[in-house]
Amino acid sequence: SEGTWEMYVLGDWGAGGSLQRQVAEGMRSLARTSGMPNIILSTGDNIYPSGVTSTADPQWRTKYEQVYTGLDVPWWAILGNHDYRGNVDAQVAYGSVNPRWNMPGRTWRQEFSVDPVTKVVLTALDTTPLLQKKEGWKEQLDGLERSLAAAPGARHIVAGHHPLRSYGHYGDNDFLVRNVKPILDRFSVMLYCSGHDHDLQAIRNPADGFACLVSGGGGGTRPTKRGPHTKAMHDGGGFASVRLTSRTTTVRLHDRTGATVGEMTL
Repeated sequence: SEGTWEMYVLGDWGAGGSLQRQVAEGMRSLARTSGMPNIILSTGDNIYPSGVTSTADPQWRTKYEQVYTGLDVPWWAILGNHDYRGNVDAQVAYGSVNPRWNMPGRTWRQEFSVDPVTKVVLTALDTTPLLQKKEGWKEQLDGLERSLAAAPGARHIVAGHHPLRSYGHYGDNDFLVRNVKPILDRFSVMLYCSGHDHDLQAIRNPADGFACLVSGGGGGTRPTKRGPHTKAMHDGGGFASVRLTSRTTTVRLHDRTGATVGEMTL
């Protein structure tokens, strides 16, 4: 049978409230009907309001471990701006305490196999210091280029907390459009995944060689709107899924019950 590889994409989740628990139940519900994903990608703002103090912070238990029971697949996580209010190195180190949690560094790269010939490469950016042009920001862009150049035949997905394109609260990010978009275009990246806006959006701007997925509805919600290049959108909480076969890639938006509320085929 044809190989498939799927990830759920969840952002801005660790709020500790009822919406977070409802979305977690929606993820379990979808996994029960459609099969468990291979991984869960967290697009940042993992713990609200101010990240964690250490790997032993009780919020790991109350806002992560106790909420996502039954979703025992590898979580691959990136950092958001709220995580930077706490100890980001503790989020990197938490994987040594909980092997389900994968954050090999503030930026990282991981290769997965869809089937024996089809590979997907996930490259994680750390957009908070990048947008602030903190020391090392240019090296981060160089690292992105190296990651993409190292696997020319793979399908590339890049993740960063801040959206490059959005019709929600924050809109397009000029810095990312200017500095990251040309790299994504040059290396034929397929999809840029982000959070930050507390909504779900699938956007295909014809000016880009790639599509954009905003998935920031894991713990809170904010109204969003439809733009000229919106393929699907939803507010009210939820998550996304990205399913790859050797031929197609399908992005779906799911509401807090796990029901599909829109999709985009790449």
